[in-house]
Amino acid sequence: MQITVVGSGTVVPRLERRQSCVVVRVGGQTLVFDLGSGAVRGMLRSGLDPFAVDRIFFTHLHPDHTVDVVPLLFAINYGALEERTRPLHVTGPEPFLGFWGSVMEVWGDWMTGDYATLVSELPHECRSPIDLAGCLLSWAPAEHRRESIAYRLDTEGGAFVYTGDTEYSESVVELARDADTLLIECAFPDEAPVPGHLTPSGVARIASKAGVGRVVLTHIYPAVDSPALPSEVAKGYNGEVLVAEDGLTLSV
Repeated sequence: MQITVVGSGTVVPRLERRQSCVVVRVGGQTLVFDLGSGAVRGMLRSGLDPFAVDRIFFTHLHPDHTVDVVPLLFAINYGALEERTRPLHVTGPEPFLGFWGSVMEVWGDWMTGDYATLVSELPHECRSPIDLAGCLLSWAPAEHRRESIAYRLDTEGGAFVYTGDTEYSESVVELARDADTLLIECAFPDEAPVPGHLTPSGVARIASKAGVGRVVLTHIYPAVDSPALPSEVAKGYNGEVLVAEDGLTLSV
């Protein structure tokens, strides 16, 4: 399983950090988690082919996690050298079908190609994992918006968890239990917390309780973006701590 952090930033416009996007290559498929602004061009910068996307998963419906789905679909329909024939799967948490209907109402036929677009909605609680080629996908509620969920991918070689936006959550702890790599938001410093988001101590608490092997920090606001960030997390977590940069690639 190869993981690329395409966008490690937030709603704050920054040249060095695009908005949220993670691409996972596993079992011959390209899975995308979130599509914030700049994600499509960010894939190119990271050496990834946006037209190779097989499945898209959203953690929640905020613009900095969803807006580039429109340019991606537009590019697939009108910017590809070869016409797409295989299906595109697009999935998000309840009430994703209503959100998707609104997108289609605004943009209409410009967004729909001759290939099949298979749109589905996930309940807040994961009743059973979804069997994808080469991995099992599960999810759990996150503490950000009412629809927010975090995702987990399990393969024979290990487990990867992506939190999306969240504050401390026992459901995220359980989802991340014994994962090899936890890609987790770390948005604000401990001295200036914001509801719905994590600080370094919150990250450390989740990672320690879950027993994860490695923490990778993402969704980083300027206030917390300093060389001291890993050491702040390390005060409460004994494992490896990395700070994501756009284009960072990891293997699990």
